[in-house]
Amino acid sequence: MTSPFVIVGAGAIGGIVGAHLIRSGHDVVFIEANEAHADAIRRNGLRISGHLDALVHPPVHAPSTYDGPMERVLLAVKSRDTIAGLSPYADRIAADGYVLSLQNGLEEEKIAAIVGKERTIGAYLTFGGYYKEPGHIVYGGPGSFKIGEIDGRGTSSRVTALQKALSSQQNIDVTDNIFGYLWSKMALGSVYFGTAIVDAPVLEIYDDARARAVLAILAGEAVSVADAIGIRTENCDGFDPKVFRLDRPTDDAAQAASWDAQRVYWKSHDNTHTGVWRDLKIHRRRTEVEWQVGAVIRIAEEAGVGVPHLERLKTTVESIENGARAQGWEALYDITA
Repeated sequence: MTSPFVIVGAGAIGGIVGAHLIRSGHDVVFIEANEAHADAIRRNGLRISGHLDALVHPPVHAPSTYDGPMERVLLAVKSRDTIAGLSPYADRIAADGYVLSLQNGLEEEKIAAIVGKERTIGAYLTFGGYYKEPGHIVYGGPGSFKIGEIDGRGTSSRVTALQKALSSQQNIDVTDNIFGYLWSKMALGSVYFGTAIVDAPVLEIYDDARARAVLAILAGEAVSVADAIGIRTENCDGFDPKVFRLDRPTDDAAQAASWDAQRVYWKSHDNTHTGVWRDLKIHRRRTEVEWQVGAVIRIAEEAGVGVPHLERLKTTVESIENGARAQGWEALYDITA
C-alpha cells in the first residue's frame, strides 16, 4: 500500500496542493500547528474557494500526535518555521523517502541539513493563494510549478512520480536548475517585499515609474549575489532577473518586457496584493523578511557583495512590523533616497 502524502502545514500553499491531490484520488494527511485552523478542518472540512471551488475532508493531526508513515513529505510551513516544523520528524522519514519544499526562500539547504541531501527535493512555484479564515483557503489560480533534485540532475524516478501526482493541479515541469529558479524567485521576492511596503495594489505600483526604478535596483542587487556564487538565474513567468543587473548598461526594452510580464501575471489572478502586504496590513504579523531578504543579505556578506538597498528594504519592513512606520509610497521611495 502506498504511503500517504504527509503535508506539514495546511495553510495557503499546503492546503491548495493537498486539496488537488485529494481530489485526484491520493491519500493526504495534514500536520497543522494552528489549532483553530485544524479544528475547523476536522469539523467542516477544508474549503478552497477562488479559482477552485472545493471541499475536502482530510485527516489533520497536531505536530505532536502524528505517528503514521513519513515517506512522501511536503513541507509547506513558513520559512521561519522550517527547522522547528521538520526536525521532530527527521528520524522518522523513510530511508528512501523525501521532503519536498513548497516554501519561499532557500529552505532546501536547511532541509538537507536535517534529513540529508539525498532526501531533499526542491520546488519553485508561483501560483497564488492565501489563508482567509480557519478552514478556508482562497486559491488565486495557477502559475509556474517546477520541481527538481537539488544535486542538479533534475529528474529521477521519485521526481517523475511526484510530477505525475502533482499534475492534477496544473502542469508540472522538471528542472535540472532548481536553485536557478529559486534565486530568480528571490530576486522577484525582493520586488514583492518592495511593493508590500506601499499600501496599494501591485499593478498600481508597477504603473509608477519612480517605484519601478526602486524595484529594479532591488532585483538587481539580488541577481548580483546569485552571480557571485555561481547561480544561473532563470526566467520567472516572463520576469527575467538578469536584465536588472546593475553592472551592465540598462536595457530599457528588456526591463519593460519583464514588467509587462508581471502585469500579465497579476491580471491572471484574483489576488491584487502580495502575501507580504497581507501580513503587514491585515494580519499585523511579522513577515518572512528575515528568511528571504535577510538570507540574500547574509549570503551577500559572505560573498563580499554590497546590497545597501536590500538592507534598507529589510529595515523598512521591520519598522512597519514594529509599528514605527506606516506603509506608503514614501517608504518605497526612501529606499534609494
